[in-house]
Amino acid sequence: MQAALPVPNESRRLERLRSLGVLDTVPQAAYDHITSLASAICDTPIALISMVDTDRQWFKSRVGLDAAQTPRELAFCAHAIHTPDQVMVVNDALSDVRFQDNPLVTGQPDIRFYAGAPIVTDDGFALGTVCVIDQHSRSLDNSQLAALQSLAKLVLSLMEHDAQRRAMDAEREQAAAREAEVQSALTAAGLDLLSFVDTDYRYRYVNRCYLDYWAKSKSDIVGRQIPELVGEAVFIAVVKPHFDRALSGEEVAYEAEIDFPGKGRRAVEVSYLPVKDAQGAISGVVVRAHDIQGIRLREKRLQTIVEQLEHKTLELQRFVHIISHDLREPINTIHNFASLLAEDVPDSPSAPRSYLKFVLDGSQRLKILLDDLVELLVLDRHSASFTSVDLNQLASNVRDDLRSALEASGATLEVQLLHTVQGDATLLRILLQNLVSNGIKFCPKGHQPVVNIATEVLANGTTCLRVSDNGIGIPSGQSERIFETFTRLNNKRDFAGSGLGLSICRRIADLHQGTVQVISSQPGEGSCFELKLPACPSEPSQEISK
Repeated sequence: MQAALPVPNESRRLERLRSLGVLDTVPQAAYDHITSLASAICDTPIALISMVDTDRQWFKSRVGLDAAQTPRELAFCAHAIHTPDQVMVVNDALSDVRFQDNPLVTGQPDIRFYAGAPIVTDDGFALGTVCVIDQHSRSLDNSQLAALQSLAKLVLSLMEHDAQRRAMDAEREQAAAREAEVQSALTAAGLDLLSFVDTDYRYRYVNRCYLDYWAKSKSDIVGRQIPELVGEAVFIAVVKPHFDRALSGEEVAYEAEIDFPGKGRRAVEVSYLPVKDAQGAISGVVVRAHDIQGIRLREKRLQTIVEQLEHKTLELQRFVHIISHDLREPINTIHNFASLLAEDVPDSPSAPRSYLKFVLDGSQRLKILLDDLVELLVLDRHSASFTSVDLNQLASNVRDDLRSALEASGATLEVQLLHTVQGDATLLRILLQNLVSNGIKFCPKGHQPVVNIATEVLANGTTCLRVSDNGIGIPSGQSERIFETFTRLNNKRDFAGSGLGLSICRRIADLHQGTVQVISSQPGEGSCFELKLPACPSEPSQEISK
């Protein structure tokens, strides 16, 4: 058996075949009529319309054969397309060296006779054949051969017609999709001003809202050019540059203020959507204007409210400054002189002694509140700046800050080898001082406070700063509430404090894009607070108070 060689320009031939879109299509009566006619004209049991593909021959129509396709290497038609201008005839396949041992000859369908007229395009490519087959050796006369060639030309005409029809259907579908897109844009929002303008800047469609805003009738606008509506100067300076970008295929959006005859001066968002025709050329632009005047008015009102709040915040800061600074000296005076008086009063449960204790406790609580207010003022007015902060040095500074409290309570401050972080040293010092101070302060009477500071760096670069103590612990379910402003879980007489410290810690953690929380606590056994700081927090761009 001799398999047919590929024809010259095989890749272009296959490209032409596929361009017709006939391969693997469903059976069609017109083609079936042709194969039936070929079978009748040539008086053969088998007739086929065969398309020679890359590695197969596929039958668009078949009479007398069950197979839908066969391998190309076995195909008689693969030989026939080498002679596109004539019918290839094999009178006796058993005596033809090309086919005598072909499985289609030695087995089913027992081909002995074959005649195939190539289906040839106008540009000379043989795509397949109209062929007839018999199980007996025979021949065809000239009229039969001519009829096969005519049927092959008819098949080509049908395929080209079908291809043109499919192309036209696809174009209609694309046109319908484009039309639906335009209509969708034109009806997307009933409150928007919508129009369609062609490439000559001439209105072809406007909606009801467009007419209302411009206080015009449809006949006043449709068919006229944009300059006739907005004026030549506005068209040249504002509209035309954006519109020409849309005509080049770009979707354009911008904001403008327009003085509408029917609505007055309004702020609008304008968008241009280019529309293409079936050939892909720009046919016009859908123009949509969305009225945002109400949004602009709300923005102005909101800006006024913000400015008022900023003013009140400044007033509050001034008030806190006055309280924390101007009241500090008289409070210190009261506390100091009360302490001196207490030293002169005998240690007894007498009324004067108890009265002095009330004065001392009250002035101490007021001093703590003033100290917390000062920290709050520092937090609100401090312009944060992130640098490399050595937590070992920071812990040493906090130890110095709390030396009096440590000595008075007999507390032990344990500091492990700490890491370096990125942050604001002043604010982190306030945070650490608050956590250590709470560990010293909230310890049961008769116990020696022990506070431990340690750090750990996680795999993602986050640094965990942990402060643990052996204090009174936190009741179950209250570990988040303690971070709320002015929140206290204990009696003021048992533990002094303002309820501001942990809320200040939470604000400082937020500023560093970190978190602070209670990770473990048992009543009577102590607590562990954890501050998580990211490896590279973004630099604050403005003051905290803003």
